[in-house]
Amino acid sequence: MKRLVGSSGYPVFAMERSQSKEQAYGLCIIVWVLGVLSFGGVLVDLPVARAEQQTVEEVPDTMSPIDNAEGDMAEPRSDAQPSRSPRPRRLPPALRPKVLTPEELAEAEYNRKLAAKYGTDPTAIVGRVQLSSQYVDLLNGSRLVDNQARVDLAFKGNYLLRADMPFVRWLDQSSQNVGSPRGLSDVALTAAWRAYNTPQYAILLGMTSAFPTANEPTLGSGKYSLGPFIATGRFIPSLDSFVFGLFQHLTSVGGDPSRGDVGLTKAIVQVNTIWGSWWTVAQSILLVNWERDQKTGMTLEFEVGRNVVGRWGVFVRPGVGIWGRDLAGIYEWSIEVGVRRTFPSF
Repeated sequence: MKRLVGSSGYPVFAMERSQSKEQAYGLCIIVWVLGVLSFGGVLVDLPVARAEQQTVEEVPDTMSPIDNAEGDMAEPRSDAQPSRSPRPRRLPPALRPKVLTPEELAEAEYNRKLAAKYGTDPTAIVGRVQLSSQYVDLLNGSRLVDNQARVDLAFKGNYLLRADMPFVRWLDQSSQNVGSPRGLSDVALTAAWRAYNTPQYAILLGMTSAFPTANEPTLGSGKYSLGPFIATGRFIPSLDSFVFGLFQHLTSVGGDPSRGDVGLTKAIVQVNTIWGSWWTVAQSILLVNWERDQKTGMTLEFEVGRNVVGRWGVFVRPGVGIWGRDLAGIYEWSIEVGVRRTFPSF
């Protein structure tokens, strides 16, 4: 067994392929469909819903956080009279979302704008420049520092191009032969389209590609990887928060034949709450590695951030591994700090 580092920056163990790509894609399709239904099921009535949807980031509003250069937090306008939220039809009663009152719909729109400004809404079409550094404590005394640069370019209100560039340094104290390799890891590009958008619901669909750009073999997977990406969001009035679901699957499609194949599925559930100029994000991350006999792992993370000035924000995000700590992307514990700036769509 040979230890490597994948595009996530965490140690990967190259093994023989035990599950077919058809099985992985089958699970992707099932999780994708269940995710869409669980977070509103709006795609089943997309022609009807499109007639009533609006682009949240582009709604004319004097309190729009995207247009508010000072970052002041204005109260929702009392004279606004939004219509009641549409109820998606042709769904079983148990899956139908609650119809929001005008007041709840106004609150949902207000929070969506702030979440877009703060960069905490994964379905928002906003540009960003983000720098973060994560310290990770792994099994057997291994430690890792993952410095990430993320750039999002938003186009025409519904299209997004994202680049993630990780710079990794890790040290395995249990082995004197590994040393401390450092440098660029695998770069990932994501192209996405927002298929649905209202103050209450949003769905973002895309594709992610990872490239073997690592400076050293131990810093990357050595593989070209490709897979689907989906993010969904729903406003929960009782929590005054948004619940977001993210799903991503990556499978290798080429690269160094001597390296182990990539087959990773990631599912994330987030609870995003805005507290004036502060925000919190509680999230759980489930990973499935199809190249390690469908081995799973989970982490819990909690982010606290603040809008400091204009469109600038800072955040800190501690995390802890729940199980599967020997899996790539799972750790004993971690702490991440970062700064981001958002800007409007081109």
